[in-house]
Amino acid sequence: MPRITAPTVAEHRARRYRALLEAAREIVLTDGPQAVTPAAIGARTGLARSSVYKYFPTSLDILVRLLEEVFEQWIARLGEVMAEQATSAGRVTAYVRAFLEFASGDEHRVADAIGFTGLPPEAAAKIRARHHELTEPLRRALADLGDPAPEVTMELMVGTLNAATRLIARGHPQDQIITATLAFIHPGPNPR
Repeated sequence: MPRITAPTVAEHRARRYRALLEAAREIVLTDGPQAVTPAAIGARTGLARSSVYKYFPTSLDILVRLLEEVFEQWIARLGEVMAEQATSAGRVTAYVRAFLEFASGDEHRVADAIGFTGLPPEAAAKIRARHHELTEPLRRALADLGDPAPEVTMELMVGTLNAATRLIARGHPQDQIITATLAFIHPGPNPR
């Protein structure tokens, strides 16, 4: 019987699950999503490939779970920064800043590397639903500002944020891009 390395079996399994996901994340960042296999993850964590299968039946299951985690973290971060704002305009500004700060980190690189390509329909639908959760707070803030077409404005802003994300990925200074994006979205003095 394998040795339990935590006070309870449930805790042991949770730690091992986290270790497997962290190993997969590192592999995605260094070698790309195609390198994420149960054997590679097992080698990185010191587990047999058969043990990895107990947590994730396929490589694709691991990649989908990584994508879900990125969205969960991103949604949580956006919720935190927006909740700190007293005004709708402040929430929009906080959303833009937090979106671009998060987008310049490793988590976004993981999501970009995995992408939607090759996901089975059910997994792609699940990730699209998470993406909707990511943009819904922005749409609500725009509606609260009195925007007559918050869905349209939100889509245009997301396009702008995606372009800004690409600029940051190409090496433009994050602070410069955040400032330029806010100036583009809020012409004139930026609301706080």
